[in-house]
Amino acid sequence: MEHVVFHPGPDGSPAFRRFGSLEDAVRFVEHLRNAEGVSEVSVHALAPVPLSFRAYYKVEVPVDQAPVDVPAPSEPVLEAMPVPVEQTAAEPVMAEPAMPEPVMPEPVMPEPVMAEPVLAEPAMAEATAAAEAPSNGKRSLGFFAH
Repeated sequence: MEHVVFHPGPDGSPAFRRFGSLEDAVRFVEHLRNAEGVSEVSVHALAPVPLSFRAYYKVEVPVDQAPVDVPAPSEPVLEAMPVPVEQTAAEPVMAEPAMPEPVMPEPVMPEPVMAEPVLAEPAMAEATAAAEAPSNGKRSLGFFAH
């Protein structure tokens, strides 16, 4: 594991040096203390930090195309259709109001309830349970597995 030694440099600015082992870092600290008189030293282990990445999407609306608030009409709006050449301009043809088709909710079906089988003898119930329980601890789907 790599280690880093932080110490003040010759001009007083912060400095650091990386080492491949703790022993090399300790030897450098001894050199700083004995040969250069530096006592303000710290040694740190460099350990990898596990990272993971996730996709992130940000949606932006361009400033020049900001949405405009348009109030919803309270009554159906009749739109004018183009007038064919045969008709006169005095008789505009109006389109039917644009109404969305009604959406019918899907019916919700209740969960089926299966009744427990009634067995005549307790010994038969134990034999049936043992036959249905596989050795791996998982339950079988029985009829629905096919």
